[in-house]
Amino acid sequence: MSFQEQYIFWRLTNYFLVEEGYRLIHLHEKKQELWLDNPAQKKRPVIRIQMKELSWANVVERDIEQVMRVCEDLRKQMGRLKLPLINIYITPFAPVGDISEWFDKPLQSDNEKISLNNILIDKEAANAQLPDLEASLDIPAGTFHVPEDIDEAAVVRERSQVINYITAKVSEEQVQARKEKPYVTYVLLAIQIAVFLIMTFTGGTSNNTYNLVRWGAKFNPLIYAGEWWRFITPMFIHIGLLHLLMNSVVLYIIGPMAEKLYGKWRYALIYFISGITGVVASFVFNVNVSAGASTAIFGIFGALLYLVVLKPHIYARSLGISIAGLVVVNLVVDLFSQGIDLAGHIGGLVGGFLIAGALSMPNQYFHWRRVLYGISVVALTAFFLWFGFSKGQQPYDPQNANGVAGAFIQNEDYDTAQTILNQLKSSNSADDVTFTNLAVIATIKDNEKQAAIYANEAIRLQPFNPHAHFLLARNYEMQGDLKQALKEASIAVEQEKSETYMQYKQYLESKIQMR
Repeated sequence: MSFQEQYIFWRLTNYFLVEEGYRLIHLHEKKQELWLDNPAQKKRPVIRIQMKELSWANVVERDIEQVMRVCEDLRKQMGRLKLPLINIYITPFAPVGDISEWFDKPLQSDNEKISLNNILIDKEAANAQLPDLEASLDIPAGTFHVPEDIDEAAVVRERSQVINYITAKVSEEQVQARKEKPYVTYVLLAIQIAVFLIMTFTGGTSNNTYNLVRWGAKFNPLIYAGEWWRFITPMFIHIGLLHLLMNSVVLYIIGPMAEKLYGKWRYALIYFISGITGVVASFVFNVNVSAGASTAIFGIFGALLYLVVLKPHIYARSLGISIAGLVVVNLVVDLFSQGIDLAGHIGGLVGGFLIAGALSMPNQYFHWRRVLYGISVVALTAFFLWFGFSKGQQPYDPQNANGVAGAFIQNEDYDTAQTILNQLKSSNSADDVTFTNLAVIATIKDNEKQAAIYANEAIRLQPFNPHAHFLLARNYEMQGDLKQALKEASIAVEQEKSETYMQYKQYLESKIQMR
């Protein structure tokens, strides 16, 4: 290639990079080919410039077919519905044969998603062809011209400006990346550590069921009762120091990476929303009390896996293997470990993948599939919420709820205990323990009539219930029926020789004798 072709090649590249803000997406110096894209002005076409000897028309035809295939792949990677391309050939001489069908009018791909405008600039007609290029790209007239005397120094100057510009941009981006700290990750870590410390120093340990539920852990009966905020708070609560340390370490490792790739606000949304989808999945499939940032962390895993799907050529090797390995290892550990909320982890993983698909990465062209991802995550979450709340209207095993209600009674939080127990009643899940606990609360609140009803119901469901008999005896005593009270107290002692029951029986016997 002569100095003229080389000069035009680098002059065009220099203009598009510096003046119009295009970015270099591919450069192959040996093939003397480059591709440019303008993310700031999405209406501007992608530009492909190649310096090549086009000796025959069939060479042009084969190259254009290849460009169409590459452009279709590029369109998919960019997530664009349609992609216009300006394909500029810089050649020493026009090819032999009829090439009018490729250069006289724009070409369309078979699926009509690629619009290809081919422009030929050959040595002899360059000064006449460059104005046509300016007109087709709406560039000011006279921007491109071929000097009369072009030497090697002119070519080197244009090429050096391009290389220096690209190098400076890369260095600037690297410096900026190093300056940007993962503040969102740091804030999330600070919040969950602060919550752990507050829980620990305000009474009760962080692995105590009462303390966990009191601070907002996921607990289905209270969610059924209307405490929807429990879909959010569990991701900031941890069950013991080891649980906090494990989640904090994993978040510290993968959080900054995801924050850098997605940007701060996208990363924060992925974290929070995937954490909620994980809690929703746990709400549906796990009746136990649960908490932890694991649902949101698996959401970050899902978001990073989405990048492997979106841009496999970039992330499949570097990111895909390591993240996929972490996900597989964590899920396998979940399967063989007790007390792990597997449903919550899978819910967070799927939620993170779909939310990342809806938000995509910064500076990505809009694609209709983002709408589908968004609809999918909303629809799935809505379906699982409906399914989960419908389960709350049906009978379920009350053992876990009874235990939590009992813990609230011991800590004198009778209103919360009452809420839990009432929910068991409304879903027809209440058993003898439920009604015994209700009788305890009614007794404490001096509701004698209701206490008697609850105690009798508990005994009806399970005759061997010493505490219910004891409560019923107390109720009869308050009504002045000492004989009936002594009868119930005697049954309580027969069923369980508790010191409390025996002392109460003796108290009733002495009270009757004094009459």
